[in-house]
Parts: sequence; C-alpha cells; structure tokens
Amino acid sequence: MVNAFVANFKKNFIEMKRYFFDTVSSFIILFIIFYLIFFGFKIASGPNFGDTIDGIIVSYFMWIMFLASFQGVSYWIIQEAERGTLEQLFMSPVKFEFQMIFHVISDFCINVLMIVPLMYLAAFTTGRTLNFDLFTLLYLIILGSISAVGVGLILGGMALIFKKISSFIQICTFAFLAILMFEVDALWFELLPMVKATGMMRRMAVTGTNFYQFPIQDHVILWITAALFLLVGIIIFRGFEKRAMVRGTLGQY
Repeated sequence: MVNAFVANFKKNFIEMKRYFFDTVSSFIILFIIFYLIFFGFKIASGPNFGDTIDGIIVSYFMWIMFLASFQGVSYWIIQEAERGTLEQLFMSPVKFEFQMIFHVISDFCINVLMIVPLMYLAAFTTGRTLNFDLFTLLYLIILGSISAVGVGLILGGMALIFKKISSFIQICTFAFLAILMFEVDALWFELLPMVKATGMMRRMAVTGTNFYQFPIQDHVILWITAALFLLVGIIIFRGFEKRAMVRGTLGQY
C-alpha cells in the first residue's frame, strides 16, 4: 500500500520532468488566461477596478485548483484507458479506489506547491499584496478541493462508460469559472462545489480574516459541501464502475 502511494508521487514527478516543455507551456498559458481576464475586468470596471483585483486573483487560482482536482481524476481514467492499462489497475492487488486516492493526493500536493507561488507572483505583478494566513489557506484549499474531487469522481465514472468525455469536461470547466468569479448571497449558490471556499478565501485575501474569525455557519457550509459532493461522487462512480464491469468494457477504448 505504501509502495503504491510513493509510486504515484514518483510517477507524477517523472512525467513532469520528461514532458518538461508541456509543463512549462501549461504555466505560461495559465498566466496568459489570467492577464486576459485581468485586463478584461479592468476595462469593464473602470475607476473602481482596484476594489476587485484581489477577488479576481483568488477566484482565478481557486478555479485552477478546482480544475486540477476534478480534471485530475477524470483525465487520469481516460489516459489509463487510452494506454490500455485501466483494466490492469482494476486487477492489481491494490484496490482501484486506493490507487485513485493516492493519485488524487499526489496530484493535490504537487498542484499546491506549483499554484500557490503562481498566485503570489500574479499578485506581485499586478501590484497587490495578499494577506494570507498559511493554515487558513491550506484549510480552505483542502476542503474546497474535496468537493471538486467529488465532481471529478462523477466525470471519472462517466469516462468508464463513455470513454471520451473531453468536450463535456471543457464545458464544466468554463461553467465553473463563471460560477467562481461571482458572489451570490444565496444558500443554494454557496452549496455548489468550491464556491464557499472561494468566497472565504476572497475575504481572507481582502481583509486578512483568519481561520477562527470566520462565522461558524461558514465552516458548517464548507464541511457539508465537501462531504456531500465527495459522498455523491463516490456513490455515482461506483454505480458507473459496476455497470462497466457488467458490460465488460473496462479494457475497451
């Protein structure tokens, strides 16, 4: 079990090193998209733009963490199916669910190490200072990403059946970008994945609010959202998994 966990970390680092050009290109694209959004909001907001900069920075990079979390699961399954190794993973002595968890954890750790410095760099290049408490930052990223993993499990389950769902994943990607960029004072909106975490991080960036200074109801909504989407994701994924096994399509692409 431990060997499988370590192997996932090594595999991710090796792939980043072997495909170094693609890794660097992805970071450049992230910055290009950020500045397109940044200057777009600047033109639209006019003289009041200074009040929204911190929110744009936080919302964008929380969206990137969301992408890394929910796309990581679905694209991993699609990639293993393309390589013809998906069925072997199901036949491995280590259960597929554990391998998926190990992959999610290793992906998350690498993404945090990469994305958090990028967020500070984006703030620096736009002339802002982000007032982040490290513990609060990690707390919000972890719980927000758990709900995103739940969405990823649903998409991963769909990938077991439909094999190629890249276009649908892209639709979800930009739909959630729009959701995370705005604040709506409604409970149903706050229960969407990553929304509450993004709102709390936005307040942390603007006012310097720490973990213990958020109202208790904010923490309750954050935990409920994370647990709810993770549970729903697991249930739906297992349903798709059983259907794929009955149909005998795990090894097909």
